[in-house]
Amino acid sequence: MVSFYVKQIIAPGLVTGLLLAGTARAQDAPLKFGKLEAKEAATLLAVPTADSAAAEVLCDFGQSSIQGKNEGFELKFERTARLLIRRRAGYDNATVRVLLYHDPKGGGREELLQLKGLTYNLTGATLSKEPLRTEAVFSRKVDDRLDEYAFTLPNVREGSIVEFTYVIKSPFLFNLQDWQFQRDIPVRWSEYRTTIPSFYRYKELTRTYWPFALNETGAKAYATTYREDTRTSYGSIPTGSGNSYTITTQALTRRWVQKNLPAFHPESFMTTERDYLSRVDFELERIQFDEKRPPQFIVGSWEEIEKELLEKESFGQYLRATTALSTAAAPLRTLSNQVERAAAVRQLVLAAVGYSGAPGTHTRNPAKKVVELRKGNAAEVNLLLVAALRAAGLNAQPLLLSTRAHGRIQTELPVVSQFNYVVAHVALPGGQELLLDATDASLPPTLLPDYCLNGQGRLLGPAGKWVNLTENAPHLLYTNARLTVTAQGEIQGSIRQEYAGYAASDYRVPLPALRQQWQQAHPDWQISQAETAAPDVAKPVTLELKASLPGAEAAAATLYLRPLQQLFVPASPFKQAERLYPVDLATTRRLECVATLTLPPGYAATELPANMQLVLPDSGGRFLFNISQPTPQTIALQSRLQLAKAHYSAEEYHALRELYTKALAKLAEPIVLQRQ
Repeated sequence: MVSFYVKQIIAPGLVTGLLLAGTARAQDAPLKFGKLEAKEAATLLAVPTADSAAAEVLCDFGQSSIQGKNEGFELKFERTARLLIRRRAGYDNATVRVLLYHDPKGGGREELLQLKGLTYNLTGATLSKEPLRTEAVFSRKVDDRLDEYAFTLPNVREGSIVEFTYVIKSPFLFNLQDWQFQRDIPVRWSEYRTTIPSFYRYKELTRTYWPFALNETGAKAYATTYREDTRTSYGSIPTGSGNSYTITTQALTRRWVQKNLPAFHPESFMTTERDYLSRVDFELERIQFDEKRPPQFIVGSWEEIEKELLEKESFGQYLRATTALSTAAAPLRTLSNQVERAAAVRQLVLAAVGYSGAPGTHTRNPAKKVVELRKGNAAEVNLLLVAALRAAGLNAQPLLLSTRAHGRIQTELPVVSQFNYVVAHVALPGGQELLLDATDASLPPTLLPDYCLNGQGRLLGPAGKWVNLTENAPHLLYTNARLTVTAQGEIQGSIRQEYAGYAASDYRVPLPALRQQWQQAHPDWQISQAETAAPDVAKPVTLELKASLPGAEAAAATLYLRPLQQLFVPASPFKQAERLYPVDLATTRRLECVATLTLPPGYAATELPANMQLVLPDSGGRFLFNISQPTPQTIALQSRLQLAKAHYSAEEYHALRELYTKALAKLAEPIVLQRQ
C-alpha cells in the first residue's frame, strides 16, 4: 500500500534531495572512485585478461533513482567504472561517450554532472594518478533530440587502469537509464541498481544468454522533497520562493549483477547485436500518486497506438491523400485475380517512386511531393503503395515491422519506437494474406526484402493483429554441370548456375558483376565464356559458363577427381566449435548440384565414394550424396544440402555444424580413375 506524508517545510530554501532510509543497511558499492591503491593495482594487473583481450572492464557500476526537484520529480543516474588497458589495440576504450536527451519543443534537457576521471599507472611499487582535464571533454549534436558528450582519459599506455564517474539528472521520467552488462571486451563485474518509489511503475525487459550472479528485488522506505513554485495571478514565481514538501512511501529496489562475461563477438547469421547482448531495458508504464484515483498509463495498448498512428498527418492522413499513383491504380480494379492486381499496383509504385535507402515508420514530405520528387523513405514509398492498393479496390492496411538490423520486437511492450519499417498487407479471399514492399525492384511481388524477415509485424486497422514474417521461399542455388575429364586430369565443360528465391535478388546484377561473384566463390576455375539471363523477377537468375579446372602437364596413370568439392560448398559458415547464440538465417536454404562426368578414353573408375544421406533432428535439414555409373565412361553425381528451418537454437548448433562438416568431408572424397 502506498502511504503519503506531506508537510510544509519551514525553511523554503532547503535544497531538494533524495532521502532514503530502510530497516536494512544499504549494500556497499562494488567500486568507489579514486580509491585504488598500488597493491590492489598490482593484483589486478597480475590476473590474465580473458581471451588475451586488449582491454577489459574491471567493474562497471550504475544506479538510478527518482528524486524530487522544483515542480516535480527527476531521474538521477550515477555511474562509476574502472577498466584495464592491456595493449595499444585497447586504447579506444579510454574514450567514453555519453548521450543526453533534450526536448526541442518543451525545452527540458538532461544534464551531465560531477564528471571526474583518473588514469592510474603503476611503476614499480609507485602508483601515479592523472586526473581528467576539462578541455578533454567534447560535445556534439547527434540529432534534434540527442547530444553526445565524449571524453578521453589522459596519459593512457599499456598497463594503464582508467576510471571515471559521472551523474546524469533527467527531467524525463520516461527515460530511466537502460543498462548493458556485456561489451566487446571482457567484463569482470557489471552491476546495476534501481530504486523506484511506488507511485512510478516501469516495465522491465531483460535479455541475456548469461546467468545473473545476483538478481534481487526488495523494498525500502522512501522519502523525498520537492518544491512547488508560488503561483499568483501573474503566473509562477521561480525557485527561491514557494513551498517545499516531503513525500514518503515505499520504494521498489532492484539489483542485477553479472560477472566474468566474455567479450561479445558477432557470429554468422545473427540479427543486430542488441538482440544478443546482456542488458535490461525500461519503459515507464504508469503513474499513480493516489490509490483512490485511476492510474495514468504511459505505455498504452497496441490498439491505442494504432489509432494514434492512423490519425497522424505523417502516417494515416498520408493513406487518404489523392495522388497520380492512386488515380493510375483505380482502373486496375478490372483485374479479377487479386494477387495479379496487387502485383500490378506494386509495379506502378516501383516505376514512379524510388527508395532513398532510409527506413522509417513516418513520412517527411506530403504524398504529392514524394510523387513529384520520385523518391521517398520506406514509409513514404509503402504508404503510397497501401493507398494505391486501396484505390485498386483491394483490402490493404499498413503493417509495421522492425528490420533485422533494428532488433526483435517485444510484443508485450506497446511502444511504436520498436518499429522502423512499414510494408503493405492485403487480405485476400479465403483468409489468405499477401505482404508487399515497393522498395526493391529485384524481388518478385510475393517476397519482402530479407532484412524485413524478423519475427512478427503489427497489422494496423480494424483487423489489428500480429503477422508472422517468416517466408516459405528458400535461398536456392542450383548447379548443373556437364564435364569432361582429360588424361592430364583437366576438367572442362559447361556449367549452368541458377539462383532462385531470395538468392535471385542477391545475384540479379549485370553479367560482369555476376561472373566476378562466381569466380570469387570458385577461384580454381578458369572461365572462357559467360552468359546470363534474368528476364523476369519472378524467375531465377541463370548464369551459363564454359569453364575448366587445370590438370597436370602430362597424362597420369592414376587420376583423383573431386568435381563437386569445387562446384558445391566451398566452406562451412559454421566455424566456431561452440556457439552461445541462435542461428538466424532469415529464410530456409537449399544448395543442389547435379553433374555428369565423362571419363577420358582408356580410363576406368576403380574407386567411387559411397552414397550418403544425413538428416538433422526434427526434420531440420538434410544432406544427400548420390553417385552412379550409367555407362563405363560416364559418372553421374548428385548432391543436395538443405536447411529446412530459418532459425536454429544454440542447442541445435552442434548438429548443424556436424552436418556441414560431414558434407564437406564427403565431397572431398576422390573419384579414382586408372589407366587401363
